[in-house]
Amino acid sequence: MYQKLACVFICALLAISLSFHVNAKVRGEAVVTTIKSAVLNESRELLIHLPNNYSRYKDTTYPVLYLLDGQRNFAHTVGTLDLLNQSGMAQEMIVIGITNTERTRDFTPTYDESYNQWGISGGADNFLDFLEKELKPYVKANYRTNNYAIVSGHSLSALFTLYAMQERPELFQGYFAFSPSLWWHDEVIFSEAKAFFASDSDLNKYLYINMGNEGGNMLSAYERYSELLNSSERKGFIFDTELDTSESHNTTALAGMSLALQKQLNSLRPTGAIIQEGIPAVEQYYKNLSAKYAFEAKPEYKAVNHAGYAALNNQEFDSAITIFKKNTARFPNKSDAYDSLADGYEANGELAMALEMREKALAMSYKENVENGAFKTRLANLRQKIAKGTGD
Repeated sequence: MYQKLACVFICALLAISLSFHVNAKVRGEAVVTTIKSAVLNESRELLIHLPNNYSRYKDTTYPVLYLLDGQRNFAHTVGTLDLLNQSGMAQEMIVIGITNTERTRDFTPTYDESYNQWGISGGADNFLDFLEKELKPYVKANYRTNNYAIVSGHSLSALFTLYAMQERPELFQGYFAFSPSLWWHDEVIFSEAKAFFASDSDLNKYLYINMGNEGGNMLSAYERYSELLNSSERKGFIFDTELDTSESHNTTALAGMSLALQKQLNSLRPTGAIIQEGIPAVEQYYKNLSAKYAFEAKPEYKAVNHAGYAALNNQEFDSAITIFKKNTARFPNKSDAYDSLADGYEANGELAMALEMREKALAMSYKENVENGAFKTRLANLRQKIAKGTGD
């Protein structure tokens, strides 16, 4: 008897466990592949992560984050980006983690024999050739990209990131440099940095640079570079600096990535004043953004959504509903878009339509693989309101 009950109990637990495994899904898709490089005369492994809904939005193109020191930084970057994506605080991106073979060779702009114990140095230009002539064309040919690219590095690879901006600014629109080794070879990078930041030509780029509690020549070189940034008057150039002494050299990439991703998105977003002007102003802003950064910039979901709520707050219900419908048309698989549209209908007293959109938002949330507790609560509240026969 007890054995039968135990068996039933165990089977029930297994059934519950299996049901959770069936319903739970990892967000996004990771791929490991290899590219053969004629420039580097070697094969290089790539760690690639695709956005959560990459396979569902067949017509959507994405920015690309080229992550140097890929083996070390891939996991925390993908996790941070996904967390921010779920709150609309960073762009959805394709992440390309580039693994190392000869790190010192690839990330240093000059040869310095005093560091031969680290490996032969001075191959940064060659690595730039690899990125420009082989890797970026490979990614463009195999993935849906929108021509906006970011390069991210830490320490020596952050030195390379800044060198790339100065030497070939046409390759990337965004740069993340965590604890850059600007001291390299007697601060050789400054010889060209001065002229680069003193130029009067447009520099439509974004840079995030940080430093931890590192002191010494790491800190002094960072402070010197920060002075150049602050004195620069190059048009279209947006940068953020962060000195965080609570972080060590080993953690500045981990801590800084969240801030870099958020601030990079903020550098592209329209202001609240533009959003208040309505959809035509928002659409014009993104047309100008496309021209400025030379990529396919489309109105961001949240920018349109905020315009809808601005209309809703002004009790312009028909306008708000029209704006929310734009987002459901462009993002037909996004549960939040239907939830916002439901807000518009509910505010306008169209409870039957609001109910339909709330139900659709909840159903879509399972396919989209997002948290849906708020959707459930709003749906229950609306059903209760309808049952009471009140519009209050």
